Amino acid sequence: MKTQLRILSTIAVFSMLFYSCEKDADGVTDIENNADTIETVGADQAVPGEYIVIYNENKSLYGKSAGIKAKSEQTLSKYAIQKDNVKQVYSNAIQGFHVKDLSEKQVEMLKNDPDVAYVQPNYIRKLDIEMGEPVDQLPATVNNKAVTNDSQLPNGEFLPWGIKRVGRANGAGKTCWIIDSGVSPHSDLNIDTNRSRSFVGGSWQDQNGHGTHVAGTVAAKNNGSGVIGVAYGATVVSVRVLNAQGSGSDAGILGGVDYVARNARNGDTWNYSIGYRNRYTNVATDNAFRNLERTTYGAMAAGNSNDDTQYYSPQRLRTANSWNIGNMTNTDSPASSSCYGISVDRWAPGTNVWSTWTNGQFNKISGTSMASPHVAGILLLRGNSTGTNGSVSKGGYTAPIATVN
Repeated sequence: MKTQLRILSTIAVFSMLFYSCEKDADGVTDIENNADTIETVGADQAVPGEYIVIYNENKSLYGKSAGIKAKSEQTLSKYAIQKDNVKQVYSNAIQGFHVKDLSEKQVEMLKNDPDVAYVQPNYIRKLDIEMGEPVDQLPATVNNKAVTNDSQLPNGEFLPWGIKRVGRANGAGKTCWIIDSGVSPHSDLNIDTNRSRSFVGGSWQDQNGHGTHVAGTVAAKNNGSGVIGVAYGATVVSVRVLNAQGSGSDAGILGGVDYVARNARNGDTWNYSIGYRNRYTNVATDNAFRNLERTTYGAMAAGNSNDDTQYYSPQRLRTANSWNIGNMTNTDSPASSSCYGISVDRWAPGTNVWSTWTNGQFNKISGTSMASPHVAGILLLRGNSTGTNGSVSKGGYTAPIATVN
């Protein structure tokens, strides 16, 4: 189980927090269930006429998508809204629906419906990461360890410095769900194509590269070529919520999280390496990730805004089964761009990380997106826990460095 090993450099930071960080008996932080958000992204980034309508939870409808669909159609009919306006429903991680073509008057009517907890615009989000240049072949020699710390295994496998730092083990037979830009077919990856899905239209296959890079860090094979992952040889499931440009909507991300909550099995993990440059909190996103914990545990990127995670969803959560990961360099120092805060559970390698890419290629990129899958792989091997070796401090907070052993 997750242990609270964070250290605060000064008690004054408590006055900065805008929600309680005390955990309940289940180890889950209570966040007030209202629609108040910190939104600096601007209304121009909302999809015109599209909204996410979330119901007050009804335990009898948990996991029943047909029941939620019928309820959503009944709700819309009360206000003379076409039932065909429903684009998707959510039944596991959260209960509600995504609807299009609403007027402001219709939105107000839905907000006042007694069964509706809140209504939120459907915002567009975009990855805040700089992509490197993909290569067909990894470096043939990696002897300049003072610069890279990368190395090579006797069988010819390229050993990225991050995998070397945190450790690795055979993950065959285990599964990690990659909630990202998709996963591209690659000789280094075992992909469950039957359960892979897209929530941005089109194929589940990655057209951006980000999700494939994440997948390789979790699970790239130990096959004598390419890179090796933390839980090498594990199976990954592509849950595509971002398009080729690295953009996706709140509605699609919720759809992906709901899909994982509905289909993941005990012992699976998930990785969510999606963060935003601007401050953003969202009750629907927070609640969806809290409820995802009913199914399994996983890791998420802390974000690359060099800011406190208290201003971001779902990174602000302090829950028993969601591990929030900061990005450290090969000197065990915090990356300058990495977010920090009381909700950061672990630090992991995320700077200059080699991993798999689209079109069978490889790429070296940086960010908390690269740190998080190291921990997703560790959780896959160890269950809901990590080993630790050293610690990292930033912004007045200290958390351990995650390792396999």
